[in-house]
Amino acid sequence: MSYGGGGNSYNYRDNARLQEQCLAKQQAIEDSTTESLRLVQESLNTGAATAEELHRQGEQIDRTHEKLVDINNKVKQSEHHVRGMKSMFGAMMNKFRGPPKQTTPPPAKIETVPTTNSRPPPSGGSSSAYKEPERHHLDTDRTHDNLVQIGVGVRGLKEMALSMGAELDRQNAKLGDVQTEADKANLGVGKVNKDMQKILNS
Repeated sequence: MSYGGGGNSYNYRDNARLQEQCLAKQQAIEDSTTESLRLVQESLNTGAATAEELHRQGEQIDRTHEKLVDINNKVKQSEHHVRGMKSMFGAMMNKFRGPPKQTTPPPAKIETVPTTNSRPPPSGGSSSAYKEPERHHLDTDRTHDNLVQIGVGVRGLKEMALSMGAELDRQNAKLGDVQTEADKANLGVGKVNKDMQKILNS
């Protein structure tokens, strides 16, 4: 009888130890997913700030392009007047040709970059209903919720990255247009200055 009682006591201690180990591992997994969720949220916040800056940069590039187009329109008008000043023939050519056509830059299409300032919503809920996880007894629900939210956050990061990539491509193309307009402006201003020097020296 005593042997059997000792065996039962041993099994009880063994089961208790296994249960403690199980709970410790489950706690470690829960802590790991909670930390991963925090890192995902930090990445979302950083991405949102980057997207904002990228949007402002795009607007600045668009304004620069519009100003250069306006400068080139004014240079064309100056060339038109200089031709009229050079000779009667030039004045006749101006009358025949008419005033120079104004160039209007196409409207900029800035890529909308999704931003977020909140944690990804849990499964079956909304972002407004999300609350900071509270400590409670160990179970698989917490880990499951963390994994779901991590998945939502990672999808958000992917969409944000794709949108920012599209906006960067647009800005790179626009920078090419800016360079073209700047080259035209430099050539046009140089030609007008050269023609004006000839008129003044004649």
